[in-house]
Amino acid sequence: MNFALLEQSVQYTFLNSKYSKDGTKSRILKNVREGATAGNLAKVGAALAQLQGDDLGAATLIQRQGIPIGDE
Repeated sequence: MNFALLEQSVQYTFLNSKYSKDGTKSRILKNVREGATAGNLAKVGAALAQLQGDDLGAATLIQRQGIPIGDE
């Protein structure tokens, strides 16, 4: 049995002293294409950070996968 991919999103953490006490702000972008590469997701995060005047601290791929039940 294999998992069934239900949904993918990416969470970016931006760094800037203007954000809260720890200087970070996270944003989650939904509906990431199944074939998206780590390099392309990193480029998007870097572009968003540059537009906001921030540094990119981290990028995390989040997946929700269904578990088949029964004999499949």
